[in-house]
Amino acid sequence: MAEGHAVDPGRSDVTDRAALLGSLLVDPSRATEVPREEAVALLAALAALQGALLRAACRPAETQYRKLEGPEQDRMLTIEEAAELIGVSRRWLYRHAKTLPFSRKLSRKVLRFSRAGIARWLATRRT
Repeated sequence: MAEGHAVDPGRSDVTDRAALLGSLLVDPSRATEVPREEAVALLAALAALQGALLRAACRPAETQYRKLEGPEQDRMLTIEEAAELIGVSRRWLYRHAKTLPFSRKLSRKVLRFSRAGIARWLATRRT
């Protein structure tokens, strides 16, 4: 069938299946010419591909800020680290710390910022 010759039912080479699938995408009406065994093999390969593509499509969109390695990688940042990550001054962070959901006052003189909290906050701010 592909490229002007009949499909050999014994073919299982990935390259041949890819060529066959490509020709079927161009002209789906030719699917009736595919032998049963080859159709079953193509359907199995397509089901695996569909699952992989679905996982890729459901993955969260990439963001502009530095990505975290994972939720277990959260750590508390100093004022300098947080200011650099967010792109604001230390003074701005001190003034707004009480209203920021990712800030934590550990003691009277120690203020820290959750890296994961900053990432979530930035995701809602930047589009």
